[in-house]
Amino acid sequence: MSDPPLPSNTPVETVDVDIRAWVERARADPQLFRDRQVTEIVLAAIGLSPSLHQSLILKGGTLMAIAFGSRRGTGDVDFSATVEPDGFAELLRAELDAQLPAAAIKLGYLDLVCRVQGLKRRPKPELFEGADFPALELRIGSAERGSKQEAALAEGRAGRILIVEVSFRDQVYAFQELNLGRADVAVQAFTVEELIAEKLRALLQQPIRNRNRRQDVYDIAFLLEANPPEVADRTQILAILLEKCRTRKIEPNRNSIDDPEIAERAEREWNTLRLEIADLPEFGPRFTLVRDFYRALPWDD
Repeated sequence: MSDPPLPSNTPVETVDVDIRAWVERARADPQLFRDRQVTEIVLAAIGLSPSLHQSLILKGGTLMAIAFGSRRGTGDVDFSATVEPDGFAELLRAELDAQLPAAAIKLGYLDLVCRVQGLKRRPKPELFEGADFPALELRIGSAERGSKQEAALAEGRAGRILIVEVSFRDQVYAFQELNLGRADVAVQAFTVEELIAEKLRALLQQPIRNRNRRQDVYDIAFLLEANPPEVADRTQILAILLEKCRTRKIEPNRNSIDDPEIAERAEREWNTLRLEIADLPEFGPRFTLVRDFYRALPWDD
């Protein structure tokens, strides 16, 4: 038997999300509330820019929160880019600085000013474009209009920063459109199947990259319980996982998840999630749920 087929070119689904409700839930924490307001502005600015809307696909913790209701906190906003990195940094900075004021006005944040404060290439600039999976780290500053902080923002010295990270050369096979409501714009985002496959790939890659991915076990278990995959969904998740692994030179099989180092690395920093999730469940049952799901995918044995 051959590998399961990847998603076909079916129409992209549009999903309404109540991002303002997510913002308002943080009102009791002024710093978190500001960060979420700025996140809403940044997403709307990307939706307002035709070039950025087509080039960026939302993923990670912010997507988990606004589209799937996860309570796990996240400090960054993460995207995969559908374009090559050559020249994109300059376009990204220029488009955001042009669209952030319009987005703030559309959203009713008349007293909140946002500007790009800096941009970092990873790896360093001379290696950036030739790297297998380069990334950009963009710093978005914010300040109240008319405050002393606005002057610092104008000089590139904002005291409050939101990090936006853009990864290049990730293969994205299934995405949707998130309608952001108030701004009357949408952004592209991973589907739940793409998210699960991406996070399974990251778990398998822990020993290779010498990384510990405790958040992926929590996220996958959360998604599996909130959105139980049907048979067709499982087939799609496996197809996406296989392709994502091959781009990293990994050849997974049904037993790959049983490598003891995968569970050990994922558990190492598990308890640090208590800073984000007060009622954090025990690691063991969560990992068992993920492992059993992985092993039950329709592998060709």
